[in-house]
Amino acid sequence: MINQIDTRSLRWLGVLVPLTSWALWVAIRSLVLRQPISLAATAIELAIIAIGATVFANWVAVNLERREAEIRRRSEHLDALRRAGLALTTELEIGKVLQQVVDQSRALVDARYGALAVVGADGRTVEQFYTSGLSPDVHNRLQNTPVGEGVLGVMSRDGQPIRLADIAGDPRAAGFPEGHPKMRTLVGVPIQSKGRIYGNLYLTDKRITLPSGGAIEGEFSAEDEELLAMFALQAAIAIENAQLYRENQQIAVLRERERIGMDLHDGVIQSIYAIGLLLDDARHRIDTAPAQSREVIGAAISGLNEVIADIRNYIQHLRPRRFQGRSIRQGLEALAQELRNDTMLTVSVAIDEQAAAICSPRQVDEFLHIAQEALANVRKHAAASQVAIYFGFEEGLLQLSVQDDGAGMDATDARQSQGNGLRNMRARARSMHGEFRLQTAPGAGARVAVTAPIEKREG
Repeated sequence: MINQIDTRSLRWLGVLVPLTSWALWVAIRSLVLRQPISLAATAIELAIIAIGATVFANWVAVNLERREAEIRRRSEHLDALRRAGLALTTELEIGKVLQQVVDQSRALVDARYGALAVVGADGRTVEQFYTSGLSPDVHNRLQNTPVGEGVLGVMSRDGQPIRLADIAGDPRAAGFPEGHPKMRTLVGVPIQSKGRIYGNLYLTDKRITLPSGGAIEGEFSAEDEELLAMFALQAAIAIENAQLYRENQQIAVLRERERIGMDLHDGVIQSIYAIGLLLDDARHRIDTAPAQSREVIGAAISGLNEVIADIRNYIQHLRPRRFQGRSIRQGLEALAQELRNDTMLTVSVAIDEQAAAICSPRQVDEFLHIAQEALANVRKHAAASQVAIYFGFEEGLLQLSVQDDGAGMDATDARQSQGNGLRNMRARARSMHGEFRLQTAPGAGARVAVTAPIEKREG
């Protein structure tokens, strides 16, 4: 970039170099070629060369200074555009992003007022209206003002940038609403990306800063419009990111609700159901076997206390403690013993110690919940006499299987079942990047099998 000193030197060089060359030629012509020299002709030549060189040097220097000023101005604009774009990326809350868009754009082109009309899915209906440079009272009065008329409506309909030197003088103008500040100049661009229009950005009353530090009213230039259009692209990306962030947050909340619902169904509800069976058994035997009934009631009370603790953990956004701290062997044997105590079923448990040793804590929790749900289904629906629980390997994968000799069901009906139990077991298998399988047939019992890859354990 050429600075002021360089252009000053260029002016002098632009005069001195031609004069020096001319003087050298005069000397050669006089001393070497022995040609007579006329003082009048020499003076005229000197004047012509001096004037021409001065004019040409000044013309070159002025153009270089103008180009330098333009490059400096564009560099400042691009730097301001970069800083404005970076400011947008630091915020993810959609409302704050939209307000920053209008604030940053106003500073970017040095406008007195700015507004952002956020449009709906149809690309025209204004759903939100953000302003910058207006007092809160004026903003509140304009919040519900329609912007589908006048020059603002032109861009909404056409989807093209607009730039006016005099708003009121434009034949499309519809005037200003009561209480609206008077505005003269306008530049507006749509905010859109990938064919989707997010809104329209309007800036009014261009201010030109003077070297003395003051400012006067001016007109928006084509460069302002171009700069604003580039910023609008960045703004569209920032708005899209903020919307995606909000959607991801909503999805995360829904997933957490689904997880809590699944844990409640597989843990707390199944525990309460088992306690209900205990109390029902005690009710029928309280007259004939009071001592045994008291033991059953005591076990039910302990179970209810554990359920209450689980519910407290849910309220505190914690996972249920039913299986916390238990190994896969401890958990499966406890579930088998509960089933034996609550029913007359014969329950066998077979566990491969190597598979149990490499099962991660997260997988232990998922496998035990799946086993609890499968055994609950056996208790409620199978009408079985024997149940076999197995945990080990299948083709290099961890596997849990629960098999009964009960009534079974039609395999098609099983696959189409919309019950929470089967759905939850499938979801837990997917969470381990595993597979859930149900093999059943009428009169042939049922077998639930879940396989999952071995997880790498830290340390």
